[in-house]
Amino acid sequence: MSSTTHSRHIFIFPFQWDCIESSSGRKEDSSYGRRTDLDTFDRLFSQVSPLRRRYFEIGECTEHYNEYVYFHPFARKALYGTRENKSIYFYELEVEGGSYHIEINTGSISVTYELKLESISLHAYETGVGIVSFSLYNDKYIEEEDILRINDFGRRLYPQYMDSENRLTAKSTFLANSISGNLGDMNFYDDFSQYLEEVDHRRVFLPPDHIRQVFGYKPTDRLGDDRCKFVFSDQDERKGKIRISPVMDDRMYFLCYIESNDLAQQLKGSSKAVYDYETGKKVDFWYRYLFGDGLFKGIENGRMQVEEIKRCSYARWIDMGTLIGITRDSAVYVSNLFFIGVHFRTMYYQMAILCLIQRASILRFSGEISYLTSQIRRGKKRAGSHIKELYENYIRFLNEIYFREVTSQIQGMEMYEMFHKNMNIERDTKALETEMTELFGYLDIDEQSKLNRIANVYLPLGLLTGVLGINTFMQGGLFTGLFGREDSCSRWMAGDIVTILVMLLCLFVPIRYYLTIKK
Repeated sequence: MSSTTHSRHIFIFPFQWDCIESSSGRKEDSSYGRRTDLDTFDRLFSQVSPLRRRYFEIGECTEHYNEYVYFHPFARKALYGTRENKSIYFYELEVEGGSYHIEINTGSISVTYELKLESISLHAYETGVGIVSFSLYNDKYIEEEDILRINDFGRRLYPQYMDSENRLTAKSTFLANSISGNLGDMNFYDDFSQYLEEVDHRRVFLPPDHIRQVFGYKPTDRLGDDRCKFVFSDQDERKGKIRISPVMDDRMYFLCYIESNDLAQQLKGSSKAVYDYETGKKVDFWYRYLFGDGLFKGIENGRMQVEEIKRCSYARWIDMGTLIGITRDSAVYVSNLFFIGVHFRTMYYQMAILCLIQRASILRFSGEISYLTSQIRRGKKRAGSHIKELYENYIRFLNEIYFREVTSQIQGMEMYEMFHKNMNIERDTKALETEMTELFGYLDIDEQSKLNRIANVYLPLGLLTGVLGINTFMQGGLFTGLFGREDSCSRWMAGDIVTILVMLLCLFVPIRYYLTIKK
């Protein structure tokens, strides 16, 4: 229990991963199932990463028990990496003494925030997506502006834009001057100087050091070095590697919890008719907190600002001092109740992870559909089997990861619904279903066209067989009339030869089709 004002910050990096097993060294040349083999991911990740695989167990931990029973039984498989669960693997590095330093130098502001890095964790899912989480604790910088800057600058991965005179001009607005820290054997530092050099269009994402080291890089390693098992660009793909691709933009998803009695009362205000976080003194702070705006508010339309605040705020317990906000890129909490901080680290964190995995999986499937469509147009022979395999995994996703409800607790139901609504998960799932249906329709048309071509080949063979069956080789028949051969031996021999030729033609067509498809 903590009675002092403090904040917690969790920065989450969603990613897509592909095992490269093809001799060509390109991930696209393998099927979806082979590229998303969790055991292969586990084998390579366990070899190089400082994180270690952990199995969820309740034991004597009351927090584990409380969060586990909070969710429906069918939702637990998508959340907890137990020993018997083969659809999600969980890895973690959690030791004392960790730090996460955010150095900011905008020109007008120069400050370094030294936060406690409590743990780094990774969830890997069999849909070929995963997340990396950095969990931070702060009790030194409790001013509102400090917390807003931590959220904005601490989650940035690369420059959002460049200027011809200063390629790192984004440092004057929301890119940290450097991010450094340590946890266990990890010691990381990155000042984004890699973007001062020329950037290849095939290697736009140059992950910062704290992301690279999660995947086994040493501080002296360069991206794509042969010893590194994980790569981040097309040109570094090789057989036996795993390709990591970001799902979001230059920002990590962030969760933030502020425990402060004063701030909780200020957001509520003195009037119960209109709360101060909606239209009062705290309206600008709450908007910036919701949307991760560090130095300035990212909107200049009062009416729209109020609408956005109402859309993204969950105020069931505002009169007790608890206010929650959920957007597409963040989930934020303010409370004067200590147990909300426990819920933030457990149930609310798990709920956010599940929705991020759903969103990342939808984007993953959509990308696979786009690629397979292009494969069909190029006449790739195994596209049909790859589509069927993708559809099987899509059905598993709908049954094992995508849920319309995950808990029977009314507050949890409402928050989960808000996650889905503000992340557009339900809308995107319906769009994905339409894309999948259209892809199968395209495949059906293509398969029907192939069957028609085969039928066109067999039609003359069928006509020939019919002609041969009308007493062609009998005495006085067509064959004897044309060639003047009446002896029975010649008739039977000719019949056998023609029959064998027809049979060979009938076998040649399907065998050739099968060998073509197999390529």
